[in-house]
Amino acid sequence: MGTSVLSFAALPSKAWGNNAGRVKDIAVGPAGSSGAPGWRLAAATIEKSGPFTRFEGMDRITVPVEGELLVLDVGGAEHAMERFRPFRYPGDVPATASLPTGEVTVLNTFVDRARFGAGLMVVELSKKNAPALGPDQFLVLLQGSAKAVFDDGASQDLDPLDTVPGSEDRPQVLGRGFAAIASFYELD
Repeated sequence: MGTSVLSFAALPSKAWGNNAGRVKDIAVGPAGSSGAPGWRLAAATIEKSGPFTRFEGMDRITVPVEGELLVLDVGGAEHAMERFRPFRYPGDVPATASLPTGEVTVLNTFVDRARFGAGLMVVELSKKNAPALGPDQFLVLLQGSAKAVFDDGASQDLDPLDTVPGSEDRPQVLGRGFAAIASFYELD
């Protein structure tokens, strides 16, 4: 089997910001000449209000996946972000989070805007519509129960925030609930 599930529970975590929460890198793209990755998929807890880390030359997509509400002020414009609703913004513009209903977990994409693009959408899983994942795509189970089915017929159950990486074999995800699909691509 060429592809397997990335267990969220098994991923190492580290503090981000001024101890504002913890982050786990799910997948990291190829490094550029500066040594920085061209793209990154990560999940982070936001445990207290405060500034987000700035990422020069990067674009971000953030989607709250646990918790009720995240209020994000990006460059002076306030955005109320509900669960499962992605928001795209420049990573080098000052952003500050407020947590009116408590701690939130978010799924983030980061891309070097000169080299890569990204898309992130939240989909409803059903037995009739099983997403098939190609190279540079990742499905993260957000809610419900699902299993990944691989080209060789093997399958693996998913826990919340587990990730199925795509491949040429196009693994499928069957189940009920909601998942985020992140796609990364090189710019011409």
